[in-house]
Amino acid sequence: MTDDSLDPGFERILRNVLPFLGEGQLRPDTDLLAAGLDSMKAVQLLTEIEDTYEVIIPDEAVLGDVFATPGDLWHLVREQRESV
Repeated sequence: MTDDSLDPGFERILRNVLPFLGEGQLRPDTDLLAAGLDSMKAVQLLTEIEDTYEVIIPDEAVLGDVFATPGDLWHLVREQRESV
């Protein structure tokens, strides 16, 4: 898996929470806001990611553009997994 590739479980979580992603290939630069991400879905995403990957994502880590794209969010998840 390259640094730009997304974990299949991560993709499954995104597709479950954001049904507007459709059936096509999920790219790391897909606009999550355009795919229907809102504050409630962001909380749901974080909860499912933390449960699935057994990480705790600190509040200060979710500021800024971390939810802009799957690639940005996956980068955060990878960082948290590596710090365990």
